[in-house]
Amino acid sequence: MTKTRTTGTGSGLPGARRIRSSRNDRPHHYMVHSPHFAYEEYAVHRGQYDRLSFYGPAGSEPVTVHMYDCRSDSPEYDRKLQVDVPADGSCVLAVPPGYAHWFERLGSVTTRNDYSLHAPADPSTRWTPFDDNATYAVAAMDRARPQVTANTVELPTPAQFLISKAVSRSWLGGATEQGVVAAAEIGGELHRYFIDRDLAGQQPEVVRSELATVTAGVGSYQSIRDDSYGTGSNVDNGLADTMVLDVPAAWPRYFSAHPNLTLKLSPLLYDNPEMELQLIDRRADSPTFGAVEVLPFPRDPRVVLTIEPGVLLRARGSGTLHYRVEYEVHGASARMPELFVPVPDGGSLPTFDAPGAALADEVVRELAYQ
Repeated sequence: MTKTRTTGTGSGLPGARRIRSSRNDRPHHYMVHSPHFAYEEYAVHRGQYDRLSFYGPAGSEPVTVHMYDCRSDSPEYDRKLQVDVPADGSCVLAVPPGYAHWFERLGSVTTRNDYSLHAPADPSTRWTPFDDNATYAVAAMDRARPQVTANTVELPTPAQFLISKAVSRSWLGGATEQGVVAAAEIGGELHRYFIDRDLAGQQPEVVRSELATVTAGVGSYQSIRDDSYGTGSNVDNGLADTMVLDVPAAWPRYFSAHPNLTLKLSPLLYDNPEMELQLIDRRADSPTFGAVEVLPFPRDPRVVLTIEPGVLLRARGSGTLHYRVEYEVHGASARMPELFVPVPDGGSLPTFDAPGAALADEVVRELAYQ
């Protein structure tokens, strides 16, 4: 079961629910599925330990997960399991290495995977985390199961985030699932790299902000098929929170301010409601200090809106928005950086100093565990 935390009314995003499917001590990615998406095959990983949570529009049916134990040394080898998992983010399903898995009813549902990576117990065994996905047609899997030697040694946390960062960077600006993989021998070892970019594909529309402290751009994503995407991390620390907001029709009475956070916001579902943000630049060193702007919130999950420290924001619109918050934490003179300040509408607006340098990735992850 996951935990949730609801933001109070003293916020520009009132009533937003933070769904904690992970302690943020593992890498993550999201899979955004279009309404007509359907898997046609089982997947088996030797070294990736999946932890899956599902998010869909209100009223979504549970996702049905079919699994076979394909571990050659397992006393339950060949056992079939079938589980229905709610599509409201309330549960996390763990799928260890060596289990074949296939999903039904994933149309319009987004999957978050808080995964870990495991290496073979025998260091001489050939394996790479960049090529760890074997697939089998559903009919073929139901006739006979493969035998898999699953990896059992969990990689150190910094190594897992380093691998995740390499994948996310290879997806920057768009990549394709059928991309070219380059191989190079370095120091007697064979290394494989994803090098393609979806340069010819249709890119999402990106709005332009007039504020020096607010930018929008195409993030890290991989086109799968059927207009569906895998989205990777857009921050080096690899952290992200899943948020759900019942968007208010009128501007809230409060703005949110984040004096020492850079926020990266992106919608999570394939179809997202219309929403707009009111932004006020209150960072003292900004060339657009004092400027006010209203921007449409991105509706395409491939678009990322970056809001630097010292900007006031609040939202209005209609419907329920699922969105991802990625963040960098900047240093402050105090022992603990001030992360959130509610600012009432109609009063005098605060001025925020320029933020300090971004904290080291491992420090930010420690803060996120709390």
